[in-house]
Amino acid sequence: MNKLDLLRLANKNLWRRKGRTILTMIGVFIGTSSIVIMLSLGIGIKENQRRDLERWGSLNIIRVYSGVRFDDQGNPLGEANQLDDNAVNEIKQMEGVVGVSPAYEFGGEASWGRKRGYIQLIGVDPSQLENLEVSISEGRLFTPTDRYCIVVGSQVINNFMDERAMRRGIYIPPTNTDPKEMLNQRIAVTVQNSWGEKGQKKVFNFQVVGIMDEKNMERSMEAYASIEDIKKMRDFMLKVSNNYPQQGIMAGGRNSNSQARKSSQKQEENYSFIIVRTKDVAYTKKVSQALRDAGYNAYSIADALEGIEQSSKIIQAIFGGIGGITLLVAAIGITNTMVMSIYERTREIGIMKVIGASFADIRTMFLAEAGLIGFMGGGAGLLFSYLASYFINKLAVNYINMGMPMEEGAVKISIISPWLALFAIGFSILIGLISGLYPANRAIKLSPIKAIRNE
Repeated sequence: MNKLDLLRLANKNLWRRKGRTILTMIGVFIGTSSIVIMLSLGIGIKENQRRDLERWGSLNIIRVYSGVRFDDQGNPLGEANQLDDNAVNEIKQMEGVVGVSPAYEFGGEASWGRKRGYIQLIGVDPSQLENLEVSISEGRLFTPTDRYCIVVGSQVINNFMDERAMRRGIYIPPTNTDPKEMLNQRIAVTVQNSWGEKGQKKVFNFQVVGIMDEKNMERSMEAYASIEDIKKMRDFMLKVSNNYPQQGIMAGGRNSNSQARKSSQKQEENYSFIIVRTKDVAYTKKVSQALRDAGYNAYSIADALEGIEQSSKIIQAIFGGIGGITLLVAAIGITNTMVMSIYERTREIGIMKVIGASFADIRTMFLAEAGLIGFMGGGAGLLFSYLASYFINKLAVNYINMGMPMEEGAVKISIISPWLALFAIGFSILIGLISGLYPANRAIKLSPIKAIRNE
C-alpha cells in the first residue's frame, strides 16, 4: 500500500467511532490551546518590556566612558583609559560598529526669551547624526557648516520657567508645553570661567533648528550641538587665566598651580564620552563586552535586555509546563483510544496481514491515525488560541492601565508568533505519533490466525 492510501484509510478508520475520536481530539485541543496561550503571555511580557526599553532609547547605541581595568584582587591595572582620538579610531575598527562620534558634555544656565532654566548640551560630530539615530520630528538636523545650532529633546522645554515669577520666588513647573515653541528660537547659555575669584562669564547663543523625536526618552532632556561649538565653551570654562596663581595659593602651594594646569590640559584632551552605534542588538552586547574587557565603562539600554530575556524564559517555562500537563493527559487519551481501536479491529488486522499487508503498513496506518488526531486537535486548539489572544488583548487595551481606555494596539499581552504556531502544530502531531507507538507495535505483534478467529 502506498502512503496516500494508508492516510486515506487512517482517516476513514478514525470516523468509525466519531464520538470517541472527537473526545480524544478535545483533549489535544485543550492541551494545545493551553500551551499556546500560556507561552503567548510569556512572549507578550517579553515584547512589552523590550518595547518599553526601545521607547526609552535605542538598543543599538552604546555610551563609552573612561574606565580602569582591575586584577582578580580588585587592584587597578594602570591608569584610566583615555577617551581621545586614538580611542575613537580603535572603536571604529570593531566588528559590528556602524557609527562613532566623540562627545563633549556641558550643562549650565540658559535663558530663552523671558524664561530661564537649565540645559544639557551634547557636542557630537555633525556628520554622524544620522548614523547615531538622531531623528527629528520638527525642523532639521544641523550640518557641519552650521555654527551654534542645536536640536533639542522633546522635554527640554520643561526645564525653563518664567523669569519674573522666579524673581519673586515662585517656581511653577511648566504645563501643557509644546516643544515646537522652541523651534527657530535662540537659547542663551551662560558659561563661567571659575578659576579664582575673578572668574569671567560669557554667553553663547544657540539657535534651535530641530526638535528630536519624542519616542526616544533617553535624549528627551538633552540638546545636541556641533562638537566644535561645545569644545569652545569647554575651552573657555577650563581656561587657565591670570587668576591661576591665586588659585594655586589658595590650594596651598606652588605645586598646586602646576597640578591644576595639568588637570586642565588633561580635561581638554579627553572627550566626555564616546557614542557608538552598532548594527543590531546582538552586536551591541558583543561590542559592550569587548569595551569593558578593554577597560572602558560601556553603558547601553540593551544591558537590561539580557535580564528581561532570562526572566521571560523562566516565565515561559512555567507557563509552558502548566499547559504541557494538559497535553500529557491528552496523550494518554490518544493511547487509550488507539488501544481500544485495536481490540475492536483485531479481525481486520488479521485479514490485512493475510492478504499481504506488511508490518510497516500496519504500523504506519495506526501512527497515521494517532498523528491525525494530534494534527486536527492541535489545529483546532491553535485557532482557538488566536481567538482567545484577540479577546485577551482587547481586554488589556481597556483595563490594563488602571481601567483607563488605551489606544487599540498600544499594548499586547498575548502574542502568538509564527514560530509558536508552527511549534504548536508540530508538537501536537509529535505527541500523537509518540502516543500511537505502543498501540501500533501491539497491532503488528498480533497473530494473523488468532486475529481472524477473533469475534
